[in-house]
Amino acid sequence: MTAPACGTCGMAALRDDAKFCHECGAPIAQPHKVAEFKQVTVLFADVVNSMDIAAAVGAERLREIMTGLVSRCASVVQRYGGTVDKFTGDGIMALFGAPVALEDHAFRACLAALDVQQETQRLAAEVQGCDGIALQLRVGLNSGQVITGEIGSGPMGYTAIGEQVGMAQRMESVAPSGGVMLSESTLDVYQRAVTSAVEGGAGSGGRVAQSAPTPTP
Repeated sequence: MTAPACGTCGMAALRDDAKFCHECGAPIAQPHKVAEFKQVTVLFADVVNSMDIAAAVGAERLREIMTGLVSRCASVVQRYGGTVDKFTGDGIMALFGAPVALEDHAFRACLAALDVQQETQRLAAEVQGCDGIALQLRVGLNSGQVITGEIGSGPMGYTAIGEQVGMAQRMESVAPSGGVMLSESTLDVYQRAVTSAVEGGAGSGGRVAQSAPTPTP
């Protein structure tokens, strides 16, 4: 195996785990993880009228509200096996099916979206009492193939890119306040997952997925 070399001064024979060149002190670029194609469901959640809320309560109070909201949303996403991809300023983007593959990613994302709205309603009651403003969330879901991996050489981290990500964001933008909007692809994958679970449950007593909700726009 060839030892890594410094891209700044050319010094070779650096340690494999070296973060800086011992000759010139320049940082050593770490190899990027290979990008992968993944079948996922992307979730976007955004606060309705966030700029009006910011104007009404001020920056510090807005930070407190958003911290509470993001924390609750992240807990729900993780409970259903998803990953919070990024904080978008007034909401979140989450992935179901990456980095860990999930056969029922759409089913999990739909359940998570409903629970995210429930958690938002609980927080909204507190915010209404303290600040006299209405806190509502729009949630959008879309399923399909994306490219996942680390983007760029900076600390941007793992994320997903592609047309399906943009479609999820579009679903969020047209969702009703306090509601969830599914794309046709997510609804199709969701229904197939429910059908599979019900058929599997029928062979073992019929107790599987009988309480699964049907998501509505």
